[in-house]
Amino acid sequence: MLSQKTESLKVSTTEIKEWLISYLADLLEIEPEQINVETTFARYGLDSSVAVVLTGDLADWLGKELELRVVWDYPTIADLAQHLSK
Repeated sequence: MLSQKTESLKVSTTEIKEWLISYLADLLEIEPEQINVETTFARYGLDSSVAVVLTGDLADWLGKELELRVVWDYPTIADLAQHLSK
């Protein structure tokens, strides 16, 4: 089931960054303050299987479909959040 968010409800770059920071911090079992939005997902150890799950969870949260390769096309939290908030 999709989240309460809909495509007509614009999500800000900051909200997306916060979601991604929280997601990665939970995944990596570290404090959110340790996440740098300019560090690549690959540097955090995300492989293709984790990227697919992240993309699916993010798509559910945003309430829209995302290309599976979006994490590779926009390889940092900052880049991805900027792209998705457009």
